[in-house]
Amino acid sequence: MKCEKCGYTPNPGDQICINCGAKLSISSTLIPEVDIPKEEKPKKDKKHLILIFTILGIIISIIVIFIIIKYLVL
Repeated sequence: MKCEKCGYTPNPGDQICINCGAKLSISSTLIPEVDIPKEEKPKKDKKHLILIFTILGIIISIIVIFIIIKYLVL
């Protein structure tokens, strides 16, 4: 529960905000605020991506080297 005017968190049951003096609404004095935890997105493992791109780079390099050798020999 927070003051609608200044955002201060008053004590339960307070009818006036001690920070700004605004009258607190009934809903903010009777219903406590509940923090709902946000779902965390799983972090993608970058090590797998680095490994995949490294292997692809090696394969492409080997193919290019074989093509170059083939044309130089012929």
